[in-house]
Amino acid sequence: MKFWAVVILSFTFCLSVVAQQEIDDDYLSILLTEEEEHSSAAFKPVIGFGVGNFSFYGDVADYFKSPINGLTSYRFLLSRNINKYFDIEFHGTIGKVGGSVYNAENETKIDFSDCMADGKLSADRIKLNREMGKLDVEDMKSVANFRSQIFTGGVSVVYNFNHLLERKRPIHPYISLGVEFFQFASKGDMFGANADGKKNTEAYNYWADGTIRNSNGDLMTRDYDYETDLRSLDLYGYGDYSKTSIAIPIDLGLNITITDRVTCRFGTAAHFPFTDYVDNVKGGKGWKNDIVLNTYVSLSFDLFSRDEEIAAVENFKNLKFTVTDHLDEDGDGVDDFNDECPGTPEGVKVNNNGCPIDSDKDGVPDYLDKEEDTPYGSIVSSSGIRMTDAQIITLIYNPDAVGHNETRVYSETSEGSAATDSNKPKGIPEKFKSVDKNMDNYISHEELQQAIDQIFEGTSNLTPADINELQDFFFEQ
Repeated sequence: MKFWAVVILSFTFCLSVVAQQEIDDDYLSILLTEEEEHSSAAFKPVIGFGVGNFSFYGDVADYFKSPINGLTSYRFLLSRNINKYFDIEFHGTIGKVGGSVYNAENETKIDFSDCMADGKLSADRIKLNREMGKLDVEDMKSVANFRSQIFTGGVSVVYNFNHLLERKRPIHPYISLGVEFFQFASKGDMFGANADGKKNTEAYNYWADGTIRNSNGDLMTRDYDYETDLRSLDLYGYGDYSKTSIAIPIDLGLNITITDRVTCRFGTAAHFPFTDYVDNVKGGKGWKNDIVLNTYVSLSFDLFSRDEEIAAVENFKNLKFTVTDHLDEDGDGVDDFNDECPGTPEGVKVNNNGCPIDSDKDGVPDYLDKEEDTPYGSIVSSSGIRMTDAQIITLIYNPDAVGHNETRVYSETSEGSAATDSNKPKGIPEKFKSVDKNMDNYISHEELQQAIDQIFEGTSNLTPADINELQDFFFEQ
């Protein structure tokens, strides 16, 4: 699929998503002020991937001559916000650029027939023919062509215009400036197929009549197979120049918010390397160094920020609220409007919601917790200390205890029997008979505690309601 088709489809999708987002104008004027502390600390690195094309501006003209129609490029982004106005962005781009100059009206014949050695163009023979005047540098430049593999990687600072623009919509312009490593490897199409169709065996000779011919004078057409390393060939006597350089990238475009975690970007990055050898030809007027333009579309994903951190920022965008003038009664760094735990003691560390930190998640904040690193799931006291089984049982028990001075003993003595009603066994209910392990028709304290332990362990057939009933029976038997 052509890059331009990808751009149109991506832009249409982004606009359809944006059209569904509603922004409340009543609070937009205070968004940037209210969210400053959160936006500067909330987000983690964001990863982005993109596809685009390279266009070339140099001594050898680009084939396509348009920033939206060139050779494919691929882009990688890694960014992190510095504050609400600036991001720092690490980026890398790989792709190809190419160009061709062919002056069909050239009146000078350019013949490489005497420059061949072992079936290849020889740099030494080209040098010799150039010194003898058989090859003219300017004439050769008039029929130059190249294709170069490009790699760039560097860092930029991105400005989002929040100083000037209110955020009334999820479409945000940006501009960035940076420094990068720039690498290229230029090759030329110097050979075509012979009469038998064997590739890269016949050197192109450019005749004064505007045709391309082989050493025998037979007509040829270019096959656009870039087989020759142009630096090694040294057509123009430049010597062994460097294939790397430092470059200045300037990037501008639009960032479009799709979701809290996904952003779409449409951008154009101009790369200004400090070299004029990308196309293997130097010279020209004005800015003499070559320029590479990269037009691209990318998607960025926030995969590392926690949901509550994103919410801390997004709440300012999606909730209508009253201006609080940054009042912070307890001085914990979270304004009163957003403080879910007001009245925090001075000096206590809090989270984004203004609540004291609870490192071991036992429900007792660190400044009150007398036992650190409590195992997950433990039952703790108000001081954060893990409770024993006996303490838990004590909390569970709630009998209606009767004091000794409130009891009365009633007994009836019948002839031939000394037994009383109080000594007669009442019997254990059927559902509690499994608790009576020693089958003495009496639930002991140890048997009751074992039944409670089995409830906590999940191995009991009794329900919590049954345990309450069992406790009542224990004290009544």
